[in-house]
Amino acid sequence: MNLSPLNLVPCHIPQRIVEIKAGLEARRKFLAMGLHVGDSIVKLNRSNWSPVLIRNLTTGSSKIAIGQGLARKILVVDALSLI
Repeated sequence: MNLSPLNLVPCHIPQRIVEIKAGLEARRKFLAMGLHVGDSIVKLNRSNWSPVLIRNLTTGSSKIAIGQGLARKILVVDALSLI
């Protein structure tokens, strides 16, 4: 299982959140946005400097924009490799 930060994964490939390496306040922000460990998400844009756009496939949410700093704290694995 190869963990990668969300901001470095390719676009339009389902990813599963494995770990959130963040403090209490950042974890609260993720929970408020509806992002949890175990959720399947997909990154919608290539973003080197702009916010990372994602969609939570588990909850069927609309687009969520996350800053680069927060995106680095979300560790994901390719959801298709878990099948």
